[in-house]
Amino acid sequence: MMRETKRAGGFRKWGNLRILEPSCGDGAFVLPLVDALVAESPDWHDTALEDFLTAFDISKESLSRVRKSVNAKLVDAGCPEEVRKRLLKRWFFCEDFLLHDFGGRRFDVVIGNPPYIRFDNLAPEKQAAYKARYSTFTERCDIYVPFFERSLLLLSKRGVLSFICTNRFVRSSYGKHLRRMICEDFHVALYLNMEHAQPFETEVSAYPAIYVIDRHVGRETHAGEIVSIEGGALLHCMTGTANSSLCRFDKWYGKDEPWITTDSAERKRLEHIADSFPTIEESGAGTEVGIGVASGADEIYMDPQTKAELEQSCLLPIVTSEDIRGGNIEWNNRYMLNPYDHQDDRLMLDLAMFPKVGAYLSRNAEKLKSRYCAKKHPDAWYRTLDRVKYSTLRAAKILLPDIQQGGNVALDERGEYYPHHNVYWITSKSWNLKALCVIMRSSFVTNQVRRVSTQMRGGSIRYQAQNLRNVHIPAWSSLDAQDVDSLVCLYNEQDVAKIDICVEKVVSKACGRRRPRISEQCFDFA
Repeated sequence: MMRETKRAGGFRKWGNLRILEPSCGDGAFVLPLVDALVAESPDWHDTALEDFLTAFDISKESLSRVRKSVNAKLVDAGCPEEVRKRLLKRWFFCEDFLLHDFGGRRFDVVIGNPPYIRFDNLAPEKQAAYKARYSTFTERCDIYVPFFERSLLLLSKRGVLSFICTNRFVRSSYGKHLRRMICEDFHVALYLNMEHAQPFETEVSAYPAIYVIDRHVGRETHAGEIVSIEGGALLHCMTGTANSSLCRFDKWYGKDEPWITTDSAERKRLEHIADSFPTIEESGAGTEVGIGVASGADEIYMDPQTKAELEQSCLLPIVTSEDIRGGNIEWNNRYMLNPYDHQDDRLMLDLAMFPKVGAYLSRNAEKLKSRYCAKKHPDAWYRTLDRVKYSTLRAAKILLPDIQQGGNVALDERGEYYPHHNVYWITSKSWNLKALCVIMRSSFVTNQVRRVSTQMRGGSIRYQAQNLRNVHIPAWSSLDAQDVDSLVCLYNEQDVAKIDICVEKVVSKACGRRRPRISEQCFDFA
């Protein structure tokens, strides 16, 4: 860590800064900060040192260990005992950072690694308290999001926030409120994506990134991506170094736009695609994207014994992500108990008409009634979390497993199966679905999904509805009969390279450009 910090055209010593660590844990950031302070040989009787550090953690054990380590450093530095006691008392707080009253205090530096606690793992009273205080804490998001919000709001006029934290909010729907807040009132100085690296001492699956954010709205942003921290990769990414691999963005992403790439040239290509083509749902009349059914209790609704003991007319053929392989449906004879009226999916099944189903559901009533959806609709306690829609079942539909490497796209041509909640679907009243299926298997689409998706370990991406709705393709009306025939002919083709050549030609014609130019604009995503 540097001994001095450049500020406002000059240098300020560490001892003159007000530094906040919202979740200090065992002191990964606090201890180096104290080392930097000690290295300056400060005047221990300077009362300004009491504001040097403000560190929080809810763990008494963690704070005890940090205090002990900091005390040892202060002893070695010759800090008087009465000063040590005062500083340790002023520097550390065993409290909830999100609920602490700062009384108007502001900080020059906020640094740390915010905690990752899922919404569902918080006590109900905590959920309510955080939602009441923080506008970004919505849609069952992780607790690190309000940590960002509060930390940013505590910055002084020239303050800087530097976090290493998961990158999930930069693309997810739950992160849009935080992205909008940053866009409107703050400036991203640096965004370093490290989702394929492992920067922590112990291996975690947090998909990390480094953020440096301040209040200098309108300034340029530097962004980059590293896959390993070995060999000084982090130092090489620093702005201004000869070996820097960072890209410069004169303007960062606006409003609540997802931060889809750290490559400025690639961003221009993606913007060109978005400007040239409609989204999937806008590409043809009656084209819709959706998700399969979530039962809320698969161990009951999809029990392997249900097929043998229940009325057969109440069993719904279900296709899961495991059933879709290489673009084909290899159905494994899975069924889901369908609790809805056979003629009208807005009504529940009359259990008196189906005694076997009624008895089975009654045996599992205690667990089914404990679900949120059953408490909300007590008269329909045996409903599934999502309603089964017969229009989806009977429609010809493209099926896309959620987590995959890309291009695994199948077609339920006769409307035989209902998709499970880990499978997304596309229906259309205008498209030839075989032609659309081929386009969805192409690198043109896969690479768009990759850029709007959160990246999973092993390179998998997510075909969620929110991601599919950000994919742009040629409009159905822009394709002629020859285009459609050439695509349909490749429906059974497994070679993605052949599919890409055909789709590239179709995209080029639809864009009204010569093939070499569209290849440069749309396919060079590596």
